[in-house]
Amino acid sequence: MHLPISAFAPRLPPRLSLGSFPSPVEEHPRLAARLGLASLVIKRDDLNGSRFGGNKLRALEWLLPATGPAIVTMGGYGSTWCAALASAGRSNGRSVYAALFPQPWSPTVEGALSVTASEGQVSLAGSRAALPLAVGRAWLAARREGAVSWLPAGGATPLAVLGSANAALEFVAQQAEGKIPLPDAIVVPFGSGATAAGLLIGMRLAGWEGTVCAVRVAEPWFATSGRILALVRRTTRLLSRSGARVPVGPARLRVVSDQLGAGYGHPTPAGIAAQVMLAGEGITVDLTYGAKAWAALAGLAASFPHLCFWHTFDTRLAPRLSREDSLLRKARARAETLWPHQKLT
Repeated sequence: MHLPISAFAPRLPPRLSLGSFPSPVEEHPRLAARLGLASLVIKRDDLNGSRFGGNKLRALEWLLPATGPAIVTMGGYGSTWCAALASAGRSNGRSVYAALFPQPWSPTVEGALSVTASEGQVSLAGSRAALPLAVGRAWLAARREGAVSWLPAGGATPLAVLGSANAALEFVAQQAEGKIPLPDAIVVPFGSGATAAGLLIGMRLAGWEGTVCAVRVAEPWFATSGRILALVRRTTRLLSRSGARVPVGPARLRVVSDQLGAGYGHPTPAGIAAQVMLAGEGITVDLTYGAKAWAALAGLAASFPHLCFWHTFDTRLAPRLSREDSLLRKARARAETLWPHQKLT
């Protein structure tokens, strides 16, 4: 079941095996009742075995074989994508150079930045406007390693999308084995769009007649439906070269735009309440992605009584650097200068 997409595309690109899949699917009737849902399942991509990375491992299985010895990428100070890439890259002989822009400070941001800095090389930008300069510094440093590969924020490329497309087919197989009806909709955080694009492709391959609800957690100019659909088109072309034909439907896309709050990385009251609710069930979500996606569930209940929440976050983000490390001190000081009244948990 680990590679169900191979049944549709016999000539797939090379991949590494990084995670322990399939990740579990759990039924949560008590949470469903609290949210006004008929049924609720959670796809636990936070539980993927011993290797750190959450659902990013699915993308990295396809991305790493296509990269050279040095990789340059970008993200926020607390980017879990950059942390997962740095960790998996180092374990597989790659050097990762990450250019990072500020976001509100929190323990999650501290943990992710600590992992990225301990496993790779970090170039901090003091603002979003200064990010291109940080990318340039990272690129110049990476060139000393040899050939440099660029991976965009979130790894949002067709190769990465293959990981989530495969995950969707894995989910369909698990639902069939467990005799649990497929949900009306799958709810997933929408940052770079790669996960939502992959789920849409996988569900179209499976013939599912539901909706992928992508909950926007990044700024509207970046996190658009067009971004997801462009990734779908590009990945569809990649799959066609691998021998697959992806149907146009019937699975649909819906972007949920009412949970962003003040912007990327900024907490919302609904997100904080969602985090508390899930903690009562022993499930940890971060305030940047998972909590905002969960906060959308109650508003979707009337349209989609049977829901699946796609849990992407890896809780193993304990800092690997001392809080007195100069890079962490610098990043925290910059974040708290920009957002002095932010209180994140």
